[in-house]
Amino acid sequence: MKTITAMLHISRKASPQSHLFLSTLLVGLLSACEAPLNLEGVAAEKARDIRRYDMFQAVAHNGDRVMVVSSVGAILTSEDSGNSWQRNDLPGRPALIDVTACANGKFYALDSERHVWREGSDGDWVSAVIDTQENTLSIHCAPNGRLWVSASFSTLYWTETEAATAEWNEFSLYEDLQFTSVRFVDEQHGFALGEFGVVLASLDGGDSWEQRESIPNEFYPMAVDFLDANAGWAGGLDGVIWQTEDGARSWTRQESVTTAPIYNLHASSEGVFAVGGSAKLVELKDGAWSVFEGAPEVLAFMRGLDTLANGSLLVAGGGGTLAVIPLAHRTQKI
Repeated sequence: MKTITAMLHISRKASPQSHLFLSTLLVGLLSACEAPLNLEGVAAEKARDIRRYDMFQAVAHNGDRVMVVSSVGAILTSEDSGNSWQRNDLPGRPALIDVTACANGKFYALDSERHVWREGSDGDWVSAVIDTQENTLSIHCAPNGRLWVSASFSTLYWTETEAATAEWNEFSLYEDLQFTSVRFVDEQHGFALGEFGVVLASLDGGDSWEQRESIPNEFYPMAVDFLDANAGWAGGLDGVIWQTEDGARSWTRQESVTTAPIYNLHASSEGVFAVGGSAKLVELKDGAWSVFEGAPEVLAFMRGLDTLANGSLLVAGGGGTLAVIPLAHRTQKI
């Protein structure tokens, strides 16, 4: 580069013929400095089912069948509890934000543009839009077969038919807040949590809702799960987790072991786990939260979380993070 700079300095005093010669020479030198374009790495990355640019948002399973959704429009499917994966890039590459599994074996995914996606009999995925101006935030299939979508303006949508032809029913408090999660623990008992710590409960499968004790400090629940009709958890910013043991009639703040935001919570007979920013994976042991031993050593966030049929823990997140962690060696369960 010093040679090129010197040549440019000399060329200011050179003749027009010299200018032409020097210009031709410079083009050749600059071309020689440029490395040849190698697309082998790009092609190899596209050939992978799990890619480094995947931002996995949610996971769900039904038996050994598992699905993971990415914000770049991909759905990864495993038929063997995460031992192998098959990739399906949806048309238009929608930003998928959530996925849920129904008791009948069907899976439904939600994107950021109010579309609900379902897998057709031919294996292709088709979508239907929810006719609303509200932002849709989460999707959940209840044990009674109803499909629930939480949304802004304190609104819940639900349907009992296939998403492709569904007529969506609406429930709303008509208040300026977002419902971030809906969870049903059985065919009758369900909860909806939202902005400002608002908590609703249903005792009749979602036909009606009643307000329960709000989570203190106008808490914004970014992550929610319930183990049964009494025990539940809500996580948010700064690693804060609240617990209820009486069906959301009261809430107790639990001591945190992280300051990273909590993006997802999962409660099952295998334990209670939480994932969040900075690749944090924590678990509830003997009533206290602790860092999970054996968590993936990555720098990206983790957002997807589920315990699989084979007793393993599945975590997923940014940078193509997707890990199946055996829990068989553990003796402590809920």
